[in-house]
Amino acid sequence: MPIGLYVHLPFCRVHCTYCPFAVSTDIRLQDRYTGALLAEVDARSDGDRVVDSIFFGGGTPSRTSRENLARIVARLRERFAIDDDAEFSLEANPEDVTDDAVAFWRALGVNRLSIGVQSFHDDELRPLGRVHGRVQALEAVRIAAASGIRTSLDLILGLPRQTEASFLETLETAITTGAGHVSLYMLDLEEGTALVRQIEGGRVSLPDDDLVASLYTAAIDRFAEAGFAQYEISNFARPGQECRHNLRYWRREQYLAFGIGAHSFVGDRRFANTRDIHQYIAGEREPVFAEVLGEGEVRRETIFLELRQAAGIHYDDVVRLCGEEGIEWMERGLIDGWLRRVGNRVAFTPSGFLLSNDYISRLF
Repeated sequence: MPIGLYVHLPFCRVHCTYCPFAVSTDIRLQDRYTGALLAEVDARSDGDRVVDSIFFGGGTPSRTSRENLARIVARLRERFAIDDDAEFSLEANPEDVTDDAVAFWRALGVNRLSIGVQSFHDDELRPLGRVHGRVQALEAVRIAAASGIRTSLDLILGLPRQTEASFLETLETAITTGAGHVSLYMLDLEEGTALVRQIEGGRVSLPDDDLVASLYTAAIDRFAEAGFAQYEISNFARPGQECRHNLRYWRREQYLAFGIGAHSFVGDRRFANTRDIHQYIAGEREPVFAEVLGEGEVRRETIFLELRQAAGIHYDDVVRLCGEEGIEWMERGLIDGWLRRVGNRVAFTPSGFLLSNDYISRLF
């Protein structure tokens, strides 16, 4: 089976207040970081492995210099058998998207651009520490879509200062930009982030949970009306615009990941790199986390990941994996309305997605 490749490029202009990821604002480290990343590719590569998806994430990959991007892509092509029609995604922030930049990325083989918009309202972007504003975001998506590259944008629901009217306006704007894919994430408050400290200090407040829930279900309906099918709890796409690489995660397909904080899944083993950029640059490549999944873990993971998808899970698979308890769980969900039948499968309803973790935990 083909595998996917994930490359973590951690450099950002600023560290956004809500971000818990392994990032660095010290761009002076990028040459040494790239050297360490190439060494990791050499150490873990297998020239016979066929690759059908590549994802450059971060951080802000569009912040990495063109020279270093070219070095990384060249090494991946040397060390792996990359399909001619492989999906190649690159994350970018609006301030980095220009006609010239898009042309360069496409020349490298990038055929899908994921733009971190988050909101089209400046007063919602400021508490996040975002560098761009509405005008720059609109121009970035316009440039990308006009170039012909597959274009996706990220939005966040539940932001400080977000209202019903402002979110619905952001939603309508996203639909009309020409992007073929939208990822709509709920704001996830991670301990230790600057945004959590702002909230605890009373400097910013968040929208009411009930409002966020109603806006999420409204967004699902509006996307459907506009031709964006929901295919995962947070992802919506026009026909043929689904992200192949992210589907790999939800289908439990294999992938190798390089860079700080990067997680791989090969065979029945998961492992992760250090999040410390200085240790990584110094050559630390022993996993800081590794596990071989047992039967119980595989069962839980299979159910969780399939139910994240709008297509849901086959009825018989729930019975096979969970027995009589699985039958009772599905019957209760169908009666109470947080599950729906899709042919011979069961899937969460929009309201079910909102509490999916809680509902799934009832199976175990």
